[in-house]
Amino acid sequence: MRAMRNRVRGITLLELMVALSVAAVILAIGAPSFAEFRRNNRLTSAGNDFLAAIQVARTEAIKRQQPVAVCPTAAPENPGAGCSAGPFRSWLVFVDENNNCQREAGEERLRAEGPLSDAVEVRSNGVCISFAATGFLQPQTVTGQPTASRTIFCDERGIAAQDGTTLSAARGVFVSPTGRSRVTRDITSGTLSTDLTRWGLGCP
Repeated sequence: MRAMRNRVRGITLLELMVALSVAAVILAIGAPSFAEFRRNNRLTSAGNDFLAAIQVARTEAIKRQQPVAVCPTAAPENPGAGCSAGPFRSWLVFVDENNNCQREAGEERLRAEGPLSDAVEVRSNGVCISFAATGFLQPQTVTGQPTASRTIFCDERGIAAQDGTTLSAARGVFVSPTGRSRVTRDITSGTLSTDLTRWGLGCP
């Protein structure tokens, strides 16, 4: 009986070159898409986190029946951190007992986040988002600080429409006088609450 031999055959150089060529094509196609995904995800996270902080502030103001504010801070990790002049690269939510949009000693800190990635640019029309016990947004005439009713998070792509869409890569957070807030990417609606081009905040 003839002995059977198991032969193991390796790949040839030509097969290896073909496999590497296919992998290179796939990588060339996928890498830009993945980079775009990462940039979009970074801006989405920034906008959603900021929106969540604003909603917490409004809810707490109504629940506690006293002013609650959101302001920029330079040291979000510090329990005793106060407000800074902005922009909202890091932010602080606190019970604003004296209603001046400045965190004083003894005022309770409710939430703090940041800092954002260096790749994210921030533009805002104010340095404080303050809610009255009614849940309404308080104006500068009450708090003494410019009210940040419009804030944009963007990167080097600016607020122009992404290819094939009417939506901006940037994320804008709008707070209405009644205290309701939302994230928008629209640049065609023509309304102040949703159209980033009407906000007058060049970004970056």
